Amino acid sequence: MPMHFMTLRPLLSVTVLAALWATPALVRAQEISAAEEQRLEALARENAEVYRPKTTVTVGFRMLSSGANVHFGNLGVVPADVTVAPLSDGKVDRTYNNGYVLVDTPRATELDTNGVQTSIPGLGNRYQITATTDVTDANGNVTGTTTKLVSDNVSYTSGLTRFWGYSSPNQATSNGYIAMSAYSTTSDGQSLAKKQGASGGVELQFSQVLGRVSKRAEWGFTTGVALNDISSKTSGNVSATLHTLTDYYSLNGQPAPTTALDNPYQGGTYVDVVGTDGTTVIAPLGFETTTALSQLPNGALSANTSLVGGATVHGVYKLKGAYFMVKVGPSMRAQLTERLGINASVGVAGAYAGTRYSVSESIDIPDVGGTISTPATEQSSASKFLSGYYADFNVEWSANETTGLFGGLTAQKFGDYDQSVGGRIARVDLGSTVGVRGGVSIRF
Repeated sequence: MPMHFMTLRPLLSVTVLAALWATPALVRAQEISAAEEQRLEALARENAEVYRPKTTVTVGFRMLSSGANVHFGNLGVVPADVTVAPLSDGKVDRTYNNGYVLVDTPRATELDTNGVQTSIPGLGNRYQITATTDVTDANGNVTGTTTKLVSDNVSYTSGLTRFWGYSSPNQATSNGYIAMSAYSTTSDGQSLAKKQGASGGVELQFSQVLGRVSKRAEWGFTTGVALNDISSKTSGNVSATLHTLTDYYSLNGQPAPTTALDNPYQGGTYVDVVGTDGTTVIAPLGFETTTALSQLPNGALSANTSLVGGATVHGVYKLKGAYFMVKVGPSMRAQLTERLGINASVGVAGAYAGTRYSVSESIDIPDVGGTISTPATEQSSASKFLSGYYADFNVEWSANETTGLFGGLTAQKFGDYDQSVGGRIARVDLGSTVGVRGGVSIRF
């Protein structure tokens, strides 16, 4: 028994001492193994290719620094808003910008039951209209009749008219005529320009990876569509050639009736008159003061003149629409970190533009007052396809493997096209512009 006890004790002591001696070495070995494992994992990550889905779709906005530059040219076209019948048309109504001459016929009060004129024609001749009424006593019994004057009128005379008017005393000439004029203008080549400010739009884009350039860079192609507005409006005054058609109507020795710009003359005219019974007949029935005018103009005096720069045209010019852009080109993408990347694309583009051009122009009537305007707001529609180029540069941030955000710069260049309305030309130049873009990306 004692011998056995003495044999186990030294063995236990040796084992304990050996364990104590080996522990630090084991700890160091474990530490070296963990560090090496981390180093190898880091090296593997650095050398490993970064995986990203091959297809990306982006939806977002784009804001361009400028829109279309529109040059409004050949301005100042105001067609005549009245058509004056030629002398060869005979007795017809004629309307001018500063007056009118209408066809005259006997009034119903000048005709008998058979339609025969009862008034005596001739310059200065007149006819009266009277009315007979019963006279009653205090008991209501008819004791007689009385005749009252209803009106005193100018007689109808063939070749003259009582229905005419004019606007300005300047139209009365020194040789006994009234000048009636119609005006229009044609362009002297004047123009106005307007550049559109910032232009907002929306964009949809599709990108496909085709291959890798390095472990963190890949190449492919990008295509997309975008929609931006076209809006340009300007107003101003331009000079134009004034065309004046003037006819002269004889007063036949009579003085011109009084008129003013704020109170034009319009025949027939009447004033109050006191009847034979002392009763006042109130206009417009009383005493006719109409001045009869020749029904037809004097063809020998008619004139048609043109004066370059003789009119100032006031205009409002609008062009509104949009263009639909399609682009396609190669692209490059680089992954900077696990979440951050960049991409760039450059290529060809096409823009399908559709616009409506509206014009409203007017001129002041010379020496008369008032204005002549285009018959209505004139407008035309046009569409055009333009070729061009584009370039995009974007920064991408990935929220996860499938979704993220992007933002960047865009640039584009397109040509121009012309659109006309009523002889006026609008040159629409989409030109070169830059801007920013951003939105959401989806990868799959």
